[in-house]
Amino acid sequence: MALVAALVAGWRLRFRPSASASAWRRQAAAQRRTASALQPLEQRGDLVLHDVTLPGWPASLEHLVIGSTGVWVIQSWHHGQPPPRHTATSPWQARGATADPLPKLRWQAAVFADTLASGVLLPVRPLLCVPSGRLADSQSVEDVTVATTRRLVDVIRQEAPLPASDVDRATTRALALLRPAV
Repeated sequence: MALVAALVAGWRLRFRPSASASAWRRQAAAQRRTASALQPLEQRGDLVLHDVTLPGWPASLEHLVIGSTGVWVIQSWHHGQPPPRHTATSPWQARGATADPLPKLRWQAAVFADTLASGVLLPVRPLLCVPSGRLADSQSVEDVTVATTRRLVDVIRQEAPLPASDVDRATTRALALLRPAV
């Protein structure tokens, strides 16, 4: 019996994924959930791209939506709680939130807005998608919209519609610039 227990324990330890592999799996699952949540926008005619980059960029955009309400740079958050706020009284920090995705997301949206700016007047907004049930409603944290997977499409659709000609120019420019991430 001891030999069987030792073999089972050894087997479990041998094939247990590392912490980084587990984190990568959680992030990939969060990205798949976000991509699935964005499908109604794609069916409506918005341009929805996943895992794209500009030539020379060190990082990729997880999700990009260009539609009647503007341009949305979207990142999935795979942690069990929303991203940390940078105030001492934040309840999110008290729960032990880890790495902060907000600076990178704001930077990506700003750089993409600068790149897209040639003749395109659409706003480029950063949006962080958190697992459903983590927030009561969408909110803004440090100029980044934070929404649950369930409310993602509603948050994007609620903005005022923009001229179709601007959306077409932004779509054309983005398709000319963006490349699949490697």
